[in-house]
Amino acid sequence: MAKGPQISTGPEWADDALPACAVGMDLLRRLEKARPNDYAFLQAKDFVDLGTSAFVGIPEWDAFIEHCETCEDCKK
Repeated sequence: MAKGPQISTGPEWADDALPACAVGMDLLRRLEKARPNDYAFLQAKDFVDLGTSAFVGIPEWDAFIEHCETCEDCKK
């Protein structure tokens, strides 16, 4: 994955372990901005099966899922 900006709260990502490409990370930053309290609870397990995450139904998370399902970089 390309190196992306650090996210200020929630999970800490190692530069080589970002859960998404730059576009996907931007979508996660939108989730962080719109719902900081929810974002703070985001865990690595939420990225294992995006469709079963407790975040399903949150518009910003759903946009992230939609992106990841179609992005070749995020599918890796």
